[in-house]
Amino acid sequence: MLRAVLVLLLLSLFIPPATIAGVLAAWIVGRPRPIYWLGRLCIHLGLKLAGARVSVSGLEHLGDGRNALLMANHVSLLDPCVLLEAIPVDFKVLVKQELFKVPFLGTAMLRAGLVPVDRKNRERARASIARAVESLKAGNSFLVFPEGTRSKTGELGEMKKGVFIAAMEAGSRIVPVAVRGTRTLLPKGHFSIRPGNVTVELLPPVPAAPDSDREQVMAEVRGRIASALA
Repeated sequence: MLRAVLVLLLLSLFIPPATIAGVLAAWIVGRPRPIYWLGRLCIHLGLKLAGARVSVSGLEHLGDGRNALLMANHVSLLDPCVLLEAIPVDFKVLVKQELFKVPFLGTAMLRAGLVPVDRKNRERARASIARAVESLKAGNSFLVFPEGTRSKTGELGEMKKGVFIAAMEAGSRIVPVAVRGTRTLLPKGHFSIRPGNVTVELLPPVPAAPDSDREQVMAEVRGRIASALA
């Protein structure tokens, strides 16, 4: 419990001034890199306080990181933080639109190119996917959790079709990612953070051309993640 309180205290003290400074610096240099740098610093400090030790392998599968869709399993709120700590690419994320209402943070996320998603409105969700496709075509990379939500059991769930359709429309390289250990540190529905080790493994990429067989691509990505987790 104490670790969780310390992490929340860090976030409350760090985020307001860091987001203001990051947005201003991003405006001056004309790119969002300062926002990502400050975000990674905050996450690094938070994981240290939490006692989470992160190791990563398979970074060579990223290539140059352009038009890449990172697809990871999802079991904990720590997953996005761990992936931003482990993977040296300023990837974009599809984020539920409610988070963009958070003061300071919402402005920084928009400036960084993150895409809000209204999960309750199918038409708006499709529009968000279309924005992600255009961003991928422009050379950006994205992180997505194709299961759509955190697994309660830790088992890999079924994957949603939408992100695979986006990958195919953009002609992206899908890089499957296996995350292990975060569920032990912070399971779904819990508040206390336990110290421990987390591993992130990037797996060989799966090409997703517009004429690819979607079901085959989905099966290949899911199979690679499942095998790595096993």
